[in-house]
Amino acid sequence: MPLNQAKLITISFTASLVKIAQLTRAGVVEKLVQKPVPEGAVEATLREALAGFQVKSAGIICVLPGDVATTKYLEVPSSSKEEIESILALQASRHTPFNKDEILTSYIKIGSPRPNFSSVLLIVVKRDAVKEKLTALRGAGLSTDAVLFAPEGVARFYSREVNPKKGEKFALVDVGARHTTFIVVGDGVPIMSRDIPVGVENIAADPGALAQIVLESKASIDAFQQETSSRPRSVILTTNHAAIAGLEVSLAEALACKVEIIPYGRIVKGVKGLKEQLARDFVDVSALDVIAVGAMAGKCAADLVPQEIKDQRSIVEKGHETMKAGVFILLILAFVGAGLLSRVYFKDLFLKQNLLGKYSDQKKEVGLLENMINKTRVLREYLRARQLPLEAIRELYRIVPDEMYLSSITMDDTGTISLTGISDSMSKVFAFVTALEESPLFENVKTKSTTAKKERSKDVAAFEIVLKLSSPSDSPAEKTQDDAGVSKQGK
Repeated sequence: MPLNQAKLITISFTASLVKIAQLTRAGVVEKLVQKPVPEGAVEATLREALAGFQVKSAGIICVLPGDVATTKYLEVPSSSKEEIESILALQASRHTPFNKDEILTSYIKIGSPRPNFSSVLLIVVKRDAVKEKLTALRGAGLSTDAVLFAPEGVARFYSREVNPKKGEKFALVDVGARHTTFIVVGDGVPIMSRDIPVGVENIAADPGALAQIVLESKASIDAFQQETSSRPRSVILTTNHAAIAGLEVSLAEALACKVEIIPYGRIVKGVKGLKEQLARDFVDVSALDVIAVGAMAGKCAADLVPQEIKDQRSIVEKGHETMKAGVFILLILAFVGAGLLSRVYFKDLFLKQNLLGKYSDQKKEVGLLENMINKTRVLREYLRARQLPLEAIRELYRIVPDEMYLSSITMDDTGTISLTGISDSMSKVFAFVTALEESPLFENVKTKSTTAKKERSKDVAAFEIVLKLSSPSDSPAEKTQDDAGVSKQGK
């Protein structure tokens, strides 16, 4: 979904911490908040933390941290977006232990290593991890516009600041509270992203944990060199936290390259007092993910919103466009009708001035006008009737419970709909049928078949339900006939 709002709100949260930032389209941070989460109170903490944010007019972005995703550098034999997506969809399950239905994928195009080939960074995340976050945000009263990958935002954010030469690569080491993200950046995009399960809290408890960051960083660069036959020329630390003092020296020795510290707080753009807030409230907790993603949201390519939500949005947007087109057509017809009516009025005025005989031929034009008005009514009712399938999809989305999914929806020309799907239990199927019968949009609801079976070692109920769309209250043909009768009586 395009992020065209004037302000953006980025949200990153775990079971223990919520971070929220509000930015302008120019990347200026206007408001920044972080709150610890009491056990089991994520939604309540989100609602509390969002107080004072302009949630109604802003675009809402869920920030996905690097530790919940698996990434892989790949070269695919195509330069077409559709073909790349198709190839990656087939390869994604090879890089994770999960089934195809259990994962979400996206990618970032890096470049073209040779003719008709594309290099990409494949991003794979468990579907349930994203759905849990979207559910929590929905429970807090938010509608999420995008789910963006934090390492991509960080890579683009620092690339804008460093502004390296074309083709020159550098690495970022972003040390957070419990995780460190190692990112290799080239031409403004991440080429590699790896999570290291060591953060400031671990280092504070065991200073020897710094050595693990060094070892993992060296292993990451060696693996990157093996895959791409290239190495980053420099490394940047995104924080100068006291716990990682000396890390830049150790990295420089291990990686044999230039290492420098560029704290994100030094390059961030924000309102007065923001840098003081970062130094005060974000010492052990990094706000780089929510700031970088918000600042670079317009350029981020990887959106991990589930496909079914994208489809629902597409249906809603198409419905809005259809309504706009219908209103536009009606307005045009109204203006045309008004113009014709004004002509009739003036002709009637002349008739009243004893010119009826002279202009008797104008009666035919009045007949044409009445015919056009009748056609206008038919068109208006036709446009209204076309909204029924869209309303039916919205109604099904409202009725279907979380424990059930529909595998297919078909509808014929008579308005008969066939639904097939899977439910956690047979009782949910019967409750679903009852909800369909109670809906004003459906009638003649019948359960065609129900079957108990196993899916992923779990007992489920497969079902098929047949129903019909309720007919519009007034058909265009009947209304046209009634109007024509009234017109004849008037004559």
